[in-house]
Amino acid sequence: MICEIIIASREPAYQRRIEKLKTKFVHIFNQARGVNKLWLIESINNLCLSSLFDKEIKGTLDAIQCDVDSIEGLKDDIEATALYFRLLRQYGYDVSQDIFSNFIDKKGAFKESLRTNIRRVLQLYEASHLAIQGENIMDKMKDFSKECLRDLDLDIDVSISRWVIDALEHPLHWTVQWFQVRRQIDAYEHQADRNPMLLELAKLNFNVVQAIHQRELQELSVWWRNLGLMHDINFSRDRLIESFLCTIGVAFEPQYACLRKYLTKVICLLIVTDDLYDIYGSLKELDCFTRAVNRWNNKEIEHLPKSMKLCFCALQDTMNEIAQAIHKEQCWNRILSSIRKAWADVCKAFLLEAQWFNEGFTPSLEEYLKSAWISSTGPLIFLIIHLVEEEGPYEELMDKWERKKNLIYYSSLIFRLWNDLSTSDVELERGDAPSSILCYMREANVSEDIARGHIRGLIINAWNNINKELIERFSKHQESANLIINMARVSHFLYCNGDRIGVQDCQTKQLIQSLLIEPVEI
Repeated sequence: MICEIIIASREPAYQRRIEKLKTKFVHIFNQARGVNKLWLIESINNLCLSSLFDKEIKGTLDAIQCDVDSIEGLKDDIEATALYFRLLRQYGYDVSQDIFSNFIDKKGAFKESLRTNIRRVLQLYEASHLAIQGENIMDKMKDFSKECLRDLDLDIDVSISRWVIDALEHPLHWTVQWFQVRRQIDAYEHQADRNPMLLELAKLNFNVVQAIHQRELQELSVWWRNLGLMHDINFSRDRLIESFLCTIGVAFEPQYACLRKYLTKVICLLIVTDDLYDIYGSLKELDCFTRAVNRWNNKEIEHLPKSMKLCFCALQDTMNEIAQAIHKEQCWNRILSSIRKAWADVCKAFLLEAQWFNEGFTPSLEEYLKSAWISSTGPLIFLIIHLVEEEGPYEELMDKWERKKNLIYYSSLIFRLWNDLSTSDVELERGDAPSSILCYMREANVSEDIARGHIRGLIINAWNNINKELIERFSKHQESANLIINMARVSHFLYCNGDRIGVQDCQTKQLIQSLLIEPVEI
């Protein structure tokens, strides 16, 4: 608490210092040339400062993607080539995989001499995650780099081994940047070629953003306590802080304060509703609850247990409040109608899966996924993001929503599949519907290990399709796309090593401590 007060008191001075450092660093950035400028962009991204230098970064990438030959030494430096490829793809530029042709031997394989430099191999591995389906060079690069990293003697260099282990499990493209920022600041501070100005800027920015998040969480804690659900409902998980952490993963920057507030409320209510369908309500009660949500009508819940009535009323009141707050062009009723439909779709998917379990029915994987990408809750979460952040009249909002459909589907699919990989065993024990893993095991008559491998392959395919969407549809709308993609990244964090929503583990508590409680020492 004392730290929070100190940071809050220093915040205006920090803001002034940030503006001065930003102005000075822009001059340094503009003076940089060639590959050095690419590495500066990489450092800016890793330190979560890209929003401060958005204009400079995009100007640089616009220039170099038109004239790759202008970057001196790039074609002979595979580490820089991989960085160039990754940065451009990440920002939606259409750069060809053929840029790596110089590093392939006559047999069509990556040159064995590349194995000797671990940093180069790491860059190849990270770049390979920006691949699009059907890019054979990228597939070879991922296999080659993964093999090199797995064969590495990790006792050679402790500082590198930590990055290798993390990269194999958490590729940069799949990772929430803000969740790694403390570690990246620490790593940058120990770099021999660090820029002291950029380092100070990163520390100041972190503390200012953290102070903003603290105030938001305090406000949300009052809302959650006043809502009173946890006082009267004993079957559900109380996950306000974890829900807020998810919204930070979607959008940590100060300008997204309203989005974080609304999303946290939605996620908290989704967790309660999910538990209601999974472990509390009978099939008859759940059918009634689903009709109530579909019709947005209190009369449908008259004969339901008190806890289900409270859940519906909290859901209805909160969504009405959110719709009123985000209405555009005086179209509150139409905004609310869209939100209501998204909730109804989620509840129908929850109900279908409850019916499957009740009947002892295991669908095909294809049939399961038709419902599961919706029950992932992704479409509802993305609708809230869309309505809060997009501008224009309602018809224009819906046109933009249609253009995002593929991105929403693949991100929701990743969310569901990671969840299944993490929670399928526990959920079967407690009585949930079959997961994608069990569906594929029974359909293909294969072992659990083979099924898990297949599901991981579906996740990689979904990422490849997301990469394609970034280039084909969102090259000029990066912010809009990233808010959706970041939810897929959050799912990687939540479910890669267990279920961090279901179980409040030490790693999650440590992350909460570092991101929301402890400031960086300046």
